[in-house]
Amino acid sequence: MPEKLVRRLFVYVKPYIKYLILSSISMVIVGGLTALIAYLVKPVLDDVFISKNRQMLILLPVAIVIVYLLKGVFTYLQSWCTAYVGENILFKIRNDLFKRISALSLDFFDRYHTGELISRVMNDTEMLQEVVSRTIPDAIRESFTVVFLLVVVYMNNVKLALISTIVFPVAVYPLVNLGNRLRKVGKKRQETMAKITTILQEAFAGIRVIKAFTTEKMESEKFEQKGNEFLKINLKSVRISEIVSPLMEFIGAVGLAFLIWFGGYLVFKGTITVGGFFSFAAALFMLYKPFKSIARAYGKIQVVIPAAERIFGMMDRKSTVVNKKNAIKFKGLKKGIRFENVYFSYEDKEVLKDITLFIPAGEIVAFVGESGGGKSTLMDLIPRFYDIDRGCIYFDDVDIRDFDLTSLRRHIGIVSQHTFLFNDTVKNNICYGMDGKANMEDVIRVSKAAFAHDFIQKLPQGYDTVLGEQGFTLSGGERQRIAIARALLKDPQILILDEATASLDSSSEEIVQKALNRLIKGRTTLIVAHRFSTILNVPTIVVMKDGRIVDCGNHRELLERCDYYRKLYRMQFKI
Repeated sequence: MPEKLVRRLFVYVKPYIKYLILSSISMVIVGGLTALIAYLVKPVLDDVFISKNRQMLILLPVAIVIVYLLKGVFTYLQSWCTAYVGENILFKIRNDLFKRISALSLDFFDRYHTGELISRVMNDTEMLQEVVSRTIPDAIRESFTVVFLLVVVYMNNVKLALISTIVFPVAVYPLVNLGNRLRKVGKKRQETMAKITTILQEAFAGIRVIKAFTTEKMESEKFEQKGNEFLKINLKSVRISEIVSPLMEFIGAVGLAFLIWFGGYLVFKGTITVGGFFSFAAALFMLYKPFKSIARAYGKIQVVIPAAERIFGMMDRKSTVVNKKNAIKFKGLKKGIRFENVYFSYEDKEVLKDITLFIPAGEIVAFVGESGGGKSTLMDLIPRFYDIDRGCIYFDDVDIRDFDLTSLRRHIGIVSQHTFLFNDTVKNNICYGMDGKANMEDVIRVSKAAFAHDFIQKLPQGYDTVLGEQGFTLSGGERQRIAIARALLKDPQILILDEATASLDSSSEEIVQKALNRLIKGRTTLIVAHRFSTILNVPTIVVMKDGRIVDCGNHRELLERCDYYRKLYRMQFKI
């Protein structure tokens, strides 16, 4: 494993050093006891079966039982310690990875698919945990076993040991070569798994669209195609990894054949006793299993290296939106929000161009224009989801980048067209982000204000009803009213309504609009409008086209002087 990865992993291993020390001591004892079992073959044959020593007939069986008992105890102790360390490391790495990813800016999530991120957090860390808690400890334990068994081998006959163990270096070259191939295959395997997770996530999240367009067969074929690709990679991995066993067996068979011939020759000459030869042979045979385990461990480590590199690579990513060193707390808006010559690009495409605008505190301002005109992007700059390329955004003459992000966003409420509700109770969805500061009376108060209390009471468990994934058990209007209740409870000074009623039918829109009117009172409100009927009485309407502000004014003024606004208005009302 590369030194850089070892150093990164050691940061997580360090708090559990005492467990690793205990595990290492247990490994040494297990290795020594395994070698002792091989050594006991010599006195069993020489003293019991050949010399017929009655005292040894009693002592040696007892010794064998005690050795195996101790070996079992220390094997269990080593396994428990390494499993404890491995599980805790997995827990911490997975938490740190999720914490790092969730702290990144929205531009990161624009580039990575949800399914791929899920694969990184779940599949990659699972592979790493398997290697850290099982593969590496087993390889270390077997290494100690190899060392002690080699001691037994050399104690019996140095010349025979030197000739017999020459097969081990011969096996190293093909194992290294196979390991490098496994690393490449492992990288492809994890990349394909991420794509499969993406397909699954999209299919389950978009099941209504799939059903509506009857594309179940198409989605199944897409999944099958990727699954087939994953199958081929897996089979290639199996072909490479499984060749280790027959290769080792063949090398072992060559060694065994030579051992029988040369060992028999030494016994005939009287250079070594029968018991000594069988003790030597037992130790040599017992070397096969640990050496094979070490070889397999090497292959597994090569496979997991790409996963570890992806995990730590993700952890090393920097957020593009960060707090300044001496960031100040935002305590509320008094004068207003000012955009000065603001430019913003998304993946080298200029989305906003030369935006200059002032929004007085407490005012309601609507934004209209065709899709892709930059309205929602402009709203995303206010809570600083993205940082601008050029220009400045000021809150009360202070650059928005000078404010602490948490304090800034706590004063901003957002209700969008696509309301997201968590798979949790109604109450917890309304209280989301309040850190336990809201009580049940507050929840009911804001629910009534959002015209949500009546339908919530009719749910099976009322406010304790679990809504299911994204709240699909509710209608669009009901989801919006819960979102409005959530915003009311947050009590933000600045409110962004991003096409909040665009996807609702007329009756739902009427109820939601009443709730929104209550939410708007006394707040600086920015409305991205899809339906002109909702903003005809708004004092200031900003008209946007191709990332620029075309004009500003009230409805009557814009109808008179702005051709583009007049065109949009007539298209919607079919005048």
